[in-house]
Amino acid sequence: MANRRAKIVELNEASIAFGETGKMEWQEALSPKARYKGDDVYDIRDLVASIDYYESIDSPFLRCDIAIVDSIDLYKQIRGKEVVKLKITTESSDSDPLEVIFRVFKLGSFIKNERAAMYILHLTSHEAFLNEANRIFGAFGPCEKHKDKVNFPKYVAKDVLKGGEKVKAVNFENHSKLCFSAPNWRPYDAITYLGDKVLRLEGGGKRSAMQSGFLFYENRHGFNFQSIDKLCTQEPLNIPTYTYMQAGVETDPIKEYFKIESISFPDKVNHLEKLRSGLYKTSVLGISVPAVSLSHMPTGSSSEGSEKSTEVKRTNFTTTYESTFDKASTIDRGRPFQQTGFDTETQPATRYKFRIMPTWTHQSSIGSDPDGGTKTKFDTLSVSSYAVARYALLNAIQLTIVVPGNTTLAVGKIVKVSIPASRTDNSKDVKQDRVYSGKYLIASLKHIYRKEGMTTTLYLTKDSIREDK
Repeated sequence: MANRRAKIVELNEASIAFGETGKMEWQEALSPKARYKGDDVYDIRDLVASIDYYESIDSPFLRCDIAIVDSIDLYKQIRGKEVVKLKITTESSDSDPLEVIFRVFKLGSFIKNERAAMYILHLTSHEAFLNEANRIFGAFGPCEKHKDKVNFPKYVAKDVLKGGEKVKAVNFENHSKLCFSAPNWRPYDAITYLGDKVLRLEGGGKRSAMQSGFLFYENRHGFNFQSIDKLCTQEPLNIPTYTYMQAGVETDPIKEYFKIESISFPDKVNHLEKLRSGLYKTSVLGISVPAVSLSHMPTGSSSEGSEKSTEVKRTNFTTTYESTFDKASTIDRGRPFQQTGFDTETQPATRYKFRIMPTWTHQSSIGSDPDGGTKTKFDTLSVSSYAVARYALLNAIQLTIVVPGNTTLAVGKIVKVSIPASRTDNSKDVKQDRVYSGKYLIASLKHIYRKEGMTTTLYLTKDSIREDK
């Protein structure tokens, strides 16, 4: 297989820019028409020993580690923030190569001998620097002057992080409006604050409209702000199917591109993790602290209604595994496990979250009324409770596979996996494993480039299985 891999990968470009070129306007660097000037740009393809490229739905920015064998003392010019361009093509995806631009943020694992220096260039997206260097302060939402910022995550990614061509409207799901204040947060923190508080406005079908749980991440196509429910129900064209076969089985060259080289099952049975994550039962406690216009000390008397209004009140909302699954828009419709060993009726919640209740209900699905579409405080609690349980449900079934390098893959997309069942009957047809075969969401991936070839490690997850026929 190593020989096969060697034929399907090519490092088309690996260059680093120093000095004034490294300080060029970022939008210029992102442009395909950009051209480096002067002698401060080096082609480092011959110096590259390996490249590890990372994407994850849990990470707002791309990461990359390049192992360098430096015989020309290139490291003496590295100060950080240098521009690095990469282009990698695989035979299975030659029409859609991986083209990315990074900034250097760290030089690590440095080893020097008489002939060369060996070190790791740690790279990340340019926007990661802007995330650390900028803060968001102020009030946002329909109740404030920022009514033009309908999609707050899109506004932050475009105007604060300067994402440019990485910010596409189609990758930012519309959501309910929310009035909130950002007290000098990093841009990424301000976006993730909305993740378990806003509602989907589209999709859901016959499912409940109270779907939440949003993720902000970057993949090779740019920035994304999508709900878990939307990611799990996407139906993209040409979904690749990766098949696990016996070693030594001859296949045609095309099938070799989509052959699973190795497979593992992380957390195949982890009851404690499911308890701790709140998958079986989650409770959100809402605490109401009424505003008091005048200084007032309660006397403890129950005769004055005004004193009752100053009492701190607590409201509880609980979500169970069964109710979450019935509400969610899942990849398939079969429950990932029928028996949890946890009695949701009698046993207490295994995860608690606390939420300070707003002075008005801020889950507005339509219009710009700061009072929102409903008047019940359970909206805030149910949305938050569902989001916690939805995150946990997404990881109900996990799978890690290693496949031939494929640069078209990206996190947040769907792939199919075909794994033969361990038990077979006497029929000629090989049945698929009902639990571990089927569609998965790519939660994270790692492209591993070496001079002899390239592989892609996919960390897959799904929230459901195929229903029994």
